[in-house]
Amino acid sequence: MTSDQETPFSRKLRRLRNERGLSVRQLADFVHHGKTYINELERGLKRPTEATARRLDEALGAEGELLRLAPCERATAPDAAILRQSAEPDAPMDEDDLERLHDTVRHLVALDTLHGSEGLYASAARAFRTSQRRLAQSGAEPDVRADIHSALAEVGEVAAWLAYDSDKHQLSRDVATEAILVADLAGDTSMRRFLMSHLAMQSVFLGRPAEALDLTGRVISEEPRSKRVIGMMRVRRARALGGRGQMSEALRELALAREELAGGVGPDDPAWTWWWHAAELAVHEGRIRSAGGDLRGAVASSEQSVMFLPAGQGRDHALFRAWLLSDLVDVKAWQDADQVAWQLMERAPIVGSARVPRIIRLAERRAIRTGAPTWLVDAMREAADAADPAA
Repeated sequence: MTSDQETPFSRKLRRLRNERGLSVRQLADFVHHGKTYINELERGLKRPTEATARRLDEALGAEGELLRLAPCERATAPDAAILRQSAEPDAPMDEDDLERLHDTVRHLVALDTLHGSEGLYASAARAFRTSQRRLAQSGAEPDVRADIHSALAEVGEVAAWLAYDSDKHQLSRDVATEAILVADLAGDTSMRRFLMSHLAMQSVFLGRPAEALDLTGRVISEEPRSKRVIGMMRVRRARALGGRGQMSEALRELALAREELAGGVGPDDPAWTWWWHAAELAVHEGRIRSAGGDLRGAVASSEQSVMFLPAGQGRDHALFRAWLLSDLVDVKAWQDADQVAWQLMERAPIVGSARVPRIIRLAERRAIRTGAPTWLVDAMREAADAADPAA
C-alpha cells in the first residue's frame, strides 16, 4: 500500500493508544518497533505480523481485539531474522534495516526467555557487529538515523546479556561498551542506562563492587524520571554492597528498590523494565543473604523467588531453582534439596544457560564436603548433567 488506507485494525490501534495516553514513541518502545512503523500501522500503510499484533494487544490491554482485527503478515523465522542482511550491504541503512533490527531483538528475547542463551549469543553478537560495521561505513537515511542507532544499541544490549548468561564475560563487556557508544550517537539515554545496568551487574559477578557502585551512582545522580530505572540501579547497588560484606546496608538499598519498583510500567518507565517483579527481587535478596551468612534467610528468599516467578519464563524457572538448591545444601536440608534436584532434571534440559549447571556443580562440591547423602549427590550430578549440553 502506498497511500493512507484506514482499516478496522488501524482505527482501533490509534483510538486505544490515544485512550491510554501514550505517544507513538512510547508505544513503539513497548513493542520493540520504530515510531515510523507504528505510524504506518495507524495509517493502514503496513500490516502487522501476528507477533506484533499480540504485543500491541498486551501493551494496550485490548484483550485480543487487535489480534482479531489484524490483517497479519507472515512472521519471519527467528534464525532468518537474526542473520539476514540487506541485499545492498554498501547502501545506507533504511526503514527495512530498522525493522530487521527490531525483528532480531524480538526473536532473541523470545528464544532466551523460553530456552536460555545457549547457542544464541554468537549469532546475536555477529548480528550486532555486522550491522555496526555497516552503519559506521555507510551511515543511515537521515529520517531514520536516530531510530536505527537506538535499535542497534538494543541489539547490542541483548547480545551482551546472552554472552553474560553463557559465561562469555569479556565478549559481554566488549559488546555492552560498544553498544553504549551507539546509544550515545542516537541520543538514547534510556538504552544507555540499560547498558550501564548490565555493566554494573557484570561488575558484581566479577568481584568488582566499587565499579558497580560507581556505574549505578552515575545513573542515579542523573535523576531519571523513571522510578523503575532508579529501582533497577538500587538492586545493583544492593548486590555490590552485599559483595563488600555490608549486608545491612545492602538490605536497606534493596528495600528502597522495592518501593521504586512497586506497580507496573508507567508512562515514564522504559518498556525494558517490565521484567523487574517480585520474583526477581526475591532472588537478589537470596544472594545478598547468602553472601552475608544468613543461610536460613537465603532459603526463604529463594523459595519466594520460585513461588512468585510468572509462567512462561523457562530459563528462570531452572535458574531460580538452581539457587534454591544451592541454598538448601548450605543449611543441610537434604530431603528438600533432593526434591529440587529432581525438578531441575525435568526443567534444565529445555533451557540453555551456562549459569544453571555451574551453580549446581558448585553446590554439589559443597554437599560432598559437608557429608551429604550419596543419593543427593547423585541427584545433583544428574541435574547438572541434564542442564549442561556439553556433558
